[in-house]
Amino acid sequence: MSLIITHLFNLLSYIAFYAFFYLSGRSFLILLSSFTKISFNKKILFTKISITYPILGAFFVGNLLIIFNFFFPLKSFIIGIFLFLLILINFKNLNKQNLSLTIENLIIFILIPAILIFSQYNTGWHYDAGFYHLNHQNWLRESNLIIGMINIHWAFGMSSIYEYLSSIFWFDNSFKYLHYLNLMFIHFFYSMLIDNINNSKEIIIKNSSIFLLIYSLLDNFGINGGRNGFLYIQGVTKQDTAVAILFFTIARSIFIFLKKKSVNDIDFSIILILSLFMIQIKLSSVTIVVLVIYFIFRMMNLMRLKMSHFLVISLPSLIFSIVWVLKQYITTGCFIYPVSVSCINSFDWYQGGSTEEYESITRGSSYSIPYFDFNLFDWGMYFYSFEINRTVTTNFLISLLLLTLFYLILTRWKRLDISNSLEFFIFIIFNIVYLVYYGPTPRYTMGTFILIVVFFGFITNEFKFKIKKVFIYVFVVLSVSSIVRFSSYTSFFNFEHSNLFDPRPIAEYVSQKNGYLKPDIGDQCWINLECTMSTHEILISNQGFFSVAIRK
Repeated sequence: MSLIITHLFNLLSYIAFYAFFYLSGRSFLILLSSFTKISFNKKILFTKISITYPILGAFFVGNLLIIFNFFFPLKSFIIGIFLFLLILINFKNLNKQNLSLTIENLIIFILIPAILIFSQYNTGWHYDAGFYHLNHQNWLRESNLIIGMINIHWAFGMSSIYEYLSSIFWFDNSFKYLHYLNLMFIHFFYSMLIDNINNSKEIIIKNSSIFLLIYSLLDNFGINGGRNGFLYIQGVTKQDTAVAILFFTIARSIFIFLKKKSVNDIDFSIILILSLFMIQIKLSSVTIVVLVIYFIFRMMNLMRLKMSHFLVISLPSLIFSIVWVLKQYITTGCFIYPVSVSCINSFDWYQGGSTEEYESITRGSSYSIPYFDFNLFDWGMYFYSFEINRTVTTNFLISLLLLTLFYLILTRWKRLDISNSLEFFIFIIFNIVYLVYYGPTPRYTMGTFILIVVFFGFITNEFKFKIKKVFIYVFVVLSVSSIVRFSSYTSFFNFEHSNLFDPRPIAEYVSQKNGYLKPDIGDQCWINLECTMSTHEILISNQGFFSVAIRK
């Protein structure tokens, strides 16, 4: 009985977490409509609008926290009060909510979370959580914006909006809410698939979602037990799954709008917003910018949009972009970290060479080809020599073959729209080349692999049979159930503790010559403001309203 009660409590905790971002997203759209006069209907990016609320809420709250952190530590009660007031905006037009008690809604809002929450058992921290993520969140909680923060730890320059969102959810020693952030994105993905297959009138949306669902099921078969590059539940604090989901959502929508040669104002605005959000989560997803710029120019030309109208559409993403770039500049000395040409070395808090240090570390760990003195063939053999790379790559190719057979046997062929298909194909090739250059570690390839599968939806007219809703629900439940690690289910039934361990007392620290502490073993500071892996003398002084960190 206690096991069931514990699980129900965890489920209710996640639902409360989800509800907060759901209501925040709805508040954001209400404000967006009020200030820009952009109207919105029942769908956004071909998906029921209520399904998009939590993701839009995460974007809005995250960017508000960035602004707040200029002036307040993020554990300040003032922020809590403001976020509560933000929720109250939902009382406007509350009668327009349409969450009827249907089987589809029960699966989306109850059953999927009930399954995903099993992942909380036997989940663990990603290595980088102890290396820099948690301590960065700790600094955000304890201090307002620090000029030259990169001098405390070079990895703080990679500041993700995930850190800001996570920093307000240190509610207890379990830190379980940090895990819920990734679960919310996965929850959004499956909710979108259900809605797209059952309710979409766009044939590409429906068909691509069916192929994605099949692809997700194939993830459980292959060499070494499976893993074909589909989404997976990462160690806590990593953001790659969220990036892959946003990448797929944005890219698929853009190519459909290009095919239709039109886009409404709200969808245009949301594409810009989600693209910014994706970059804020992880800068390495920058390839989406190329597609978005191409999309902007094509739509402005096709629809003959005036610049004034476009500025209204892009206003929220433009404002938050300026704030983000300003924050980057103040903390790192670079407008876009770690792009060296965007750095200004005329300030004493800017540390020259920090971008090169970052690039060297990330490229080496990600199998980036420029890092190694190999030709393409030798690099390929080196990359393939690692078991995880070999497993994911081989299984993806097997899945691609099976999907092709499925397409040939079970769909009605149609003549390809060469122009649209060519644009799609070129973008996929561009991403593959970028991955080879930047680093094709499997957690970076999820978005590209998913987009390759989406291509089947663009070349499929219709299936030779009609798929009943009950089968869609069964397949979704099977897919969601399999994305949760088997070890998580085992831990649950063995009555093992469900929460993440408290990392605060985990490390033992020793003094350095620079006056700071370091861990006695390894390079993980975990949660300790007095700990840094830098061996340089670091001076943090108050200069007016802000503190300044200078490395001597």
